[in-house]
Amino acid sequence: MNIRDGFVKANKNGRSCSLMNVHIGKHSTAGEFFQHEERRPRDLLLHKQEARKLLQKTDRQPGMTIVPLKAYWSDQNKVKFEIGLCRGKNVRDKRQDIQEREGKREANRMIKNFNVR
Repeated sequence: MNIRDGFVKANKNGRSCSLMNVHIGKHSTAGEFFQHEERRPRDLLLHKQEARKLLQKTDRQPGMTIVPLKAYWSDQNKVKFEIGLCRGKNVRDKRQDIQEREGKREANRMIKNFNVR
């Protein structure tokens, strides 16, 4: 199961939410007929008020996204997701991350070249 690129999309009617772009692998013991698509949109079981609240928070403030934070199995063998509201990075934050990444890469190159001799 891979939730790294996943996000939650609230429907415009405010009644339901769907989990998008999450990879849940096929069952190894089931036959081909009972298999599912691995990256299909999955409906989340939420109360109507919860779905409306999430829709309002993402519509009113641009740049806000609902993402899955954690996945776990319940006692009834169902997958549960802990979701959270987050803000995406802006250009300045991305530039800082790129500079840090380049610095680490350059340091690793220097260490590697130093140890080779």
